[in-house]
Amino acid sequence: MRTLDDIALLSPLRYKNTTLKVVLVFTGLLAGLFSSSPILPFFIAACMITATLVLGRIPVGMYLKLFLSVAGFAVVSAFILAFFANGSGGDVLWSVDLFGWVISITTGSANLAVLVFARSVNGLACLFFLSMTTPMLELFSYFKRFSFLDIFMELVMLIYRYIFVFLAVLLNIQSAQSMRFGYKDFRTSIHSIGLLVGSLFVQTLEQGDRLYLSMNARCYDGKLPYYNAKYKILFSDALVSILFIASVAAVYIYTRGIQFF
Repeated sequence: MRTLDDIALLSPLRYKNTTLKVVLVFTGLLAGLFSSSPILPFFIAACMITATLVLGRIPVGMYLKLFLSVAGFAVVSAFILAFFANGSGGDVLWSVDLFGWVISITTGSANLAVLVFARSVNGLACLFFLSMTTPMLELFSYFKRFSFLDIFMELVMLIYRYIFVFLAVLLNIQSAQSMRFGYKDFRTSIHSIGLLVGSLFVQTLEQGDRLYLSMNARCYDGKLPYYNAKYKILFSDALVSILFIASVAAVYIYTRGIQFF
């Protein structure tokens, strides 16, 4: 199974300047967050998705599988807002009497739901662009340049490393149980899951101790060394970035206040 790091290592955009990519992503996130119209977040999301698929050469099927699996939560949230954010006002678009309780969708709640959905899609597209084109170690190395993030990035790096230790132990135990018919029926599956959780807790603690000892054996002093990848900003990269920021500013200005309902 390919991870996001595997995808990022194979992407041609990996060799682009990290600072430039971070600036573009944060510009897109902030512009979409402060936009009062859903048009701008959708526009930024379309740009980020196109850049990820075309320039980053990410397989479309893999991207859609990851993107849609997360976007489903945004759809559910927008659907709930459309029904229960009636305090936003506006004309009633649709209503139903359910056991004496009137559930309705107004223009205000519908616009709010679309705006929240657009911002969520925009955030996903921006973060997917960064995570699929920049290896995590390079991101950690970049953010460690800021002194106020130093300790925080150390903790994030250790947590990130321990996630894979946790998954490796989980898969090993689950495979051993499956080969011994531990999931042949419902009752046996429940028993196996209980054993899995208990064994996982004990073994992950042991793996954590081994990881700590191995780090101390390599002279760990509380700070992890990072590989600082330095890529120059090419003229073409700067030009595309300026055009993107300018187009975001133009769309922001000309679409303020535009709603779908």
